[in-house]
Amino acid sequence: MGKLRKEESYSLGAVWRGEETIDALKVKKLKFDAAVTPVNAVAAAGKITSSGALVPGAHAVNVLTSDATIPVDGKIVTIGTTVYRWKDVLAAAYDVQIEATAAACLDNLKAAINATGTAGTEYFAGTLAHPDVVAFTNSDTAQTVTARLPGVAANAIVTTEDSDHLAWADVTLGGGTGDSNPGVATTAATVTIGTRVYTFLVELTETAGAAAIVDQVLYGGSEAAALDNLKLAINAGATVGTNYSTGTVVNADVTAGTNADTTQVITAKIAGVIGHLIALATTCANTAWDAVVMGTEVAGVDGTVADIWDMVVDAGYIYVATLANTTADANWERAAIASF
Repeated sequence: MGKLRKEESYSLGAVWRGEETIDALKVKKLKFDAAVTPVNAVAAAGKITSSGALVPGAHAVNVLTSDATIPVDGKIVTIGTTVYRWKDVLAAAYDVQIEATAAACLDNLKAAINATGTAGTEYFAGTLAHPDVVAFTNSDTAQTVTARLPGVAANAIVTTEDSDHLAWADVTLGGGTGDSNPGVATTAATVTIGTRVYTFLVELTETAGAAAIVDQVLYGGSEAAALDNLKLAINAGATVGTNYSTGTVVNADVTAGTNADTTQVITAKIAGVIGHLIALATTCANTAWDAVVMGTEVAGVDGTVADIWDMVVDAGYIYVATLANTTADANWERAAIASF
């Protein structure tokens, strides 16, 4: 087996033979070289497998409940170091306007925490958005407050009040009593592909009302759903802001392809052994890649470099490069040799 090397060639045009002109597509004088066997490039692939439950990250959450009676003027609600004061007449930053109903009072508190709504009417102008929490889900008698960032750091944020008509589920944001849910660390919920780190969460940060954090992936309640959403995040499929976070862009190095309830295969976008340089890692429980780099599920192969119409012959086939071929291309084709 070998390559037919060019000894000389002529471009498309007129070829002179003595006084005769021959129109030719391309004429090559070739000689046999048994040193090269052509191959097409193959992209490296890796596979992540789930063998059981992973632990997604979570935000600390607490709920302030009203008995449907409006708070008394001067009573306070404290979240961390920020103190909100109920007032009949607004007088200072972080004052919250008392309304005719308890439901409207909670609406104003929500607006003050988020610095949304109408400053100067619902709360005192100059009140800033709380740096650590957002107020999102709201009903006539309950206000849910969620940490802006997932993890355990917000669990210890103080949540207190001195009203006879309001009560927090716990004295800290993530204390864990009743409707207070502790935040869960994200350090054991990550999947790394090259330079990208994807993080599984019970709830996307933007869904909780805070600013989106890129490369978050919705856990979805099961490992199968988590892998489905990871595939969507890698490929930037549907739906951003729901299955994965806003701002997450398509992965530049790999494509997520074959997917099952317990496995996800990814393939390098550039074929060849260069794909073996893409690092793989995970901190998720009961989850593992097949190796620390791409190339175990499918080994990358460099294509044989060739100019267009380069040819190689062996006992059974003639191989032709139908286009110029690089280490990342697959432009070699073959035809069987048969007697005639």
